[in-house]
Amino acid sequence: MSKLVVTVNSLKHIDELLVKDIYGVMLYIDKLSVNSTFYISLDELKKIDFKNKKVFLVMNKIMHNSDLDMVRDTLSKIKDMDVKILFYDMSIYNICRELDILDKLVIYQDHLNASIQSNNFYYDLGISGSYVTSDITGSELLEIKNNSKMDIYFTVYGYLPIFYSRRYLVKNYLKFIDREDAVGKYSIVSDMGCEYPICEEEYGTTIYSQEPVNLINYLDELGDIDYLVMNSNGIDNSEYNKMVDKFINREKTLDCYVGFYNTKTIFRVKGNS
Repeated sequence: MSKLVVTVNSLKHIDELLVKDIYGVMLYIDKLSVNSTFYISLDELKKIDFKNKKVFLVMNKIMHNSDLDMVRDTLSKIKDMDVKILFYDMSIYNICRELDILDKLVIYQDHLNASIQSNNFYYDLGISGSYVTSDITGSELLEIKNNSKMDIYFTVYGYLPIFYSRRYLVKNYLKFIDREDAVGKYSIVSDMGCEYPICEEEYGTTIYSQEPVNLINYLDELGDIDYLVMNSNGIDNSEYNKMVDKFINREKTLDCYVGFYNTKTIFRVKGNS
């Protein structure tokens, strides 16, 4: 049976969600993660009563040499906590191996982890959890689950990061065209007229899906997936909380955007059929 995991937009939002029938809360560690509305410090983390909910800590930033002392210090402080650690950069794997906490790790590399073989490779390294990319179909996801020993995590609601760069792409572009930094949200419009939200933050720039993916109508199909994640990034708290309730109650919804769930990802060179 799948377990429902949520992300949050603020400390107050954590309290609003902990009273719901969820399995756990996913929190992004300040200075060591990207692609979130809210980042939390270890001091803030230790003050929270999670009411027996499972805690998942995200450290998904591309690490630089200058980050490694902070990474090591953070991992040392959470070594004895009952948490899972979602990571991108293999420096975290190496430090966790030194600290003998590989059992806490969940590989979380956005678009990279999309095959049975990659999951089995990481499992053989001692990593027991995998956050699988949303670039694949539902049938491909289930094939990975059925042919690997990994605990599988998958996004069932929220904006999907479709592109990330460590560079400040918006700021650099505005500087190039000699315009001051605009206030508010950014977006880019494709040749097909689709508008994609852009978020530029301290550690880079992310372009998201044109609307939140919503797989509420596929919960029965996804019953064997270990952890179903609802991402609150960019979504109003009230709207998000209502959607969490709908997932808990398994309410069917019309006209949901499902991303690639039913459609294979196909790239063609422009101008070619």
